[in-house]
Amino acid sequence: MANTAKTPLSERMKQGAEKAKKGAEAAIEGLASIARDLEMQETSDKLTATGRQLHSDTFNLIVMGRFKNGKSTLLNAILGGTTKPVDLQGHQGPMVVDDLPATAILTAVRYADTPYVRAWAFDGGREQWTLSRYLSESTLGIDEDDNQARFAHIREFEMGFPARLCQAGVAVYDSPGLDEKPNRTAVTKSATERCDAAIVVYRSDVLMGQNELMDAAKLVADGTRVFTVINLWSGRKLDDKLKGFVWNRYLHEQRGEPKWNGTQDLSVHDVYFVDAEMARKARYTGDEAMAVASGLTFLEERLGEFLLRDRHRVHLTRYATRAENLATAVDQHIAQRQHALSADQRRLLEAQSAIMPKLDAIDARARKLPALFRRYRTQAEAELISSFTALVSRIKDELPAHVESLDLRPNPFTGVFQQDKLLKEITTAISDFASGKVQDWGRNEAAMLLQPILGDLGDEIESEIAAIGRQFDEIHLDLTGWEVPATGGSVVGTTERVLSAVASVLVGNALGAIGGGAGGWRGALGSLAGGVGTALVLSMLGVSSAVVFWPVTLGAAIVFAALGGGVGLAKRAKKKALEQSDELLRAMPQQVSAQLVAELNDNFEQLEKAVTDEITTLIEEEKRNIREIVELNQRDQASKTRALIKLNDASTALGTHRSALQRALAVAGQVP
Repeated sequence: MANTAKTPLSERMKQGAEKAKKGAEAAIEGLASIARDLEMQETSDKLTATGRQLHSDTFNLIVMGRFKNGKSTLLNAILGGTTKPVDLQGHQGPMVVDDLPATAILTAVRYADTPYVRAWAFDGGREQWTLSRYLSESTLGIDEDDNQARFAHIREFEMGFPARLCQAGVAVYDSPGLDEKPNRTAVTKSATERCDAAIVVYRSDVLMGQNELMDAAKLVADGTRVFTVINLWSGRKLDDKLKGFVWNRYLHEQRGEPKWNGTQDLSVHDVYFVDAEMARKARYTGDEAMAVASGLTFLEERLGEFLLRDRHRVHLTRYATRAENLATAVDQHIAQRQHALSADQRRLLEAQSAIMPKLDAIDARARKLPALFRRYRTQAEAELISSFTALVSRIKDELPAHVESLDLRPNPFTGVFQQDKLLKEITTAISDFASGKVQDWGRNEAAMLLQPILGDLGDEIESEIAAIGRQFDEIHLDLTGWEVPATGGSVVGTTERVLSAVASVLVGNALGAIGGGAGGWRGALGSLAGGVGTALVLSMLGVSSAVVFWPVTLGAAIVFAALGGGVGLAKRAKKKALEQSDELLRAMPQQVSAQLVAELNDNFEQLEKAVTDEITTLIEEEKRNIREIVELNQRDQASKTRALIKLNDASTALGTHRSALQRALAVAGQVP
């Protein structure tokens, strides 16, 4: 039975979130109402969606580190308790803990009154599990072949659980060990890119080896807030010796801080010491004194400060900036209609007929976009396929030396009975070597190839949108004499408004679109380049890839080679494995190319749809605005006066709501 005691962290989060968001939500709702009254339905819908996204403020926190560092134990402690009793079958927390490596698959925990578990496959399918089945069947066994058979197709688990922390708007991810299989590492990497913060756990007794530090540094995405936790293993007490070791190994050698002098505060750099086992017991027995002694309370307080200040500031900045950009469009429509009410009727009617070719030219520009995307997609396909083919050649060149370096020493008399062990060693070594090379390629080389291509595509898209914006500005100047105001400040134009919305669609975390305009858009393109590379790795290391089938194929070849007896078994097995690997590698570029192209096309289609949808929406709304301008101009004087009063009132209300957005941002930055 889970403990139902309240946690201070979740309560503070709930109170701070409500205080920080209330003003912004009301302001965005008011802006949506003004846009709706002006018959700017698309803008009103976007403002409503922006307010909804702000309200659904979800914070993503991942717990990661090497296997058996105590990640799941710490996570059970951080999850604290539940809003209602849950039968956990004797477990202290929903994450299964064992004295052997236990976490097989990335698990995301979200709030739900009634527990549920979904197993998501690499191909996008899902299977419903019970919590009971998850607690008994989701952990690693002692047989790696059995583990592969059970979990190879599962990308991640999604768990709904009545944890108080999650009720406060937090999704928590429990990750497998960083030095597990390459495809699991790629999944963890993908998860960090949608997380706002990461807790990286180390053990005090085997502390911060160089490879361990490098693995964590490579996986944590840029911009992710990192909380480093040293798990005090087996009751290890915190002393100056341990503090000094961590400071010098991590903060001095890795981050360039001065050497330890005995007085520095590691928590300033988000380094904390927690006895995870004691913390878990404290949370599930309700012993607050034990929670303080374990170091959990201090970690929770610092997490809470981040959640209440930085996290909400980032979240509010993203959506308040988008709302402000949309408010600028509403403001411009109001100003354009105000000009229409005082414009000369005859001049406006003459201009109306003259602008038709300009509207046709705008439509023609929009129709050019699909061809633009096709051109850059074709370029990306060609370069990625060429790069992957070169990668396969490198693997072929380097594999013989790697296989030769394997230390395989079967007994010459009993070697024939060691075939299973030999098969596993060679096939695992070759499969891991090839998979690791593919993973590095996707994370680095593929992303680097895509970045300049997407950058050039971005330049052309920005140029087309800017040209459309200028053409509309010219039309309004011809119709009513309205010009883009030269306020001396920052004026949000058509390009920034459209691309801000595109960035908001493309980027799935709260960091990507903070700039609101071109900065957020460029950040989105960069995220897309890295995301495509990661997705390619996940696709190629998934259940449909030849890489996964290698162990079976290679195993058959080695068994055949071993039939001659034990003498020279290792040499024959290596030779046969290399011959078979060479055949598999020769076929890989053609096998993978279709997968690669499909994944790339999916991402380009997502980008194309986001851009074209926003441009189409803008064009249709501006056309309706022009029709409204013409209609207003043709009214009698009394009707014009009433319309002008209404527009002036809308302008005043708009200014009030914009001020409220700024106040909400200030509140977010001042939450104690």
